[in-house]
Amino acid sequence: MAAGQSDERIAALSAATASAEPGLLAFVQALLADEVKLAGGRAYVVREDQTSVAGSGVPAALPDNAEDVVNNNRMRRELEAVLAGLRLFSPERSERAKALEDLKDQVDASRAGLLEKALAAEQDPALRLRLESLLAAAQVSAEDPAVRMRAALRLSSSADPSTRALLRDTLGRENDPQVKVALERSLAAVEGRLAWGERLGVLFTGISLGSILMLAALGLAITYGLMGVINMAHGELIMIGAYATYMVQNLFRQFLPGA
Repeated sequence: MAAGQSDERIAALSAATASAEPGLLAFVQALLADEVKLAGGRAYVVREDQTSVAGSGVPAALPDNAEDVVNNNRMRRELEAVLAGLRLFSPERSERAKALEDLKDQVDASRAGLLEKALAAEQDPALRLRLESLLAAAQVSAEDPAVRMRAALRLSSSADPSTRALLRDTLGRENDPQVKVALERSLAAVEGRLAWGERLGVLFTGISLGSILMLAALGLAITYGLMGVINMAHGELIMIGAYATYMVQNLFRQFLPGA
């Protein structure tokens, strides 16, 4: 998992994840923290001036010819995904929920085994639903057509835009006619569900913008009705308010980002 080409390292990482190797969580965290060194065909974890052999935790002296482990962006993404997957077994619900959020856009067939184990251990109903959705997203690209079909049908109840993108992408690569039909039906169901949300969003935006224009128009109409002449002071105040809002927003963003 620390030496060799990225493909070899990712394969080893997937195998260790699938078999739930003990100590994997600590080793992945060390890899991400750049605390792992290589020397003589062994991996060492160097943390706070203390060196140990990776995997065993046995204290050891770091060889003089030890080299740093270099993780490219692809490897880091894989490590972060594995770390999120391993946190699915955390006793803290908040940790498991955060792990599900982190895994949402990094699910593929290689994560199916880990998600199945997490689903079998999960007791929280809300998290179970999210796990089932992630598992279906992982299984939709499985080798077995029957598994892909079940996953496609399970995804039909989703209302997530990322599921729509996943189904479209999978549909373009699917060769099995029956699975293709299931994917098309699920995609139609998801798109129909999302279309209502998009329509409501357009309606809300229209009402919001219309209310602002209505306030401006009412102010001008009342001013003209009372004075008998067109007075653009009302419009000037609207512009002052717009600039003030813009400036305050930028000041908060620069000096008080936490607020």
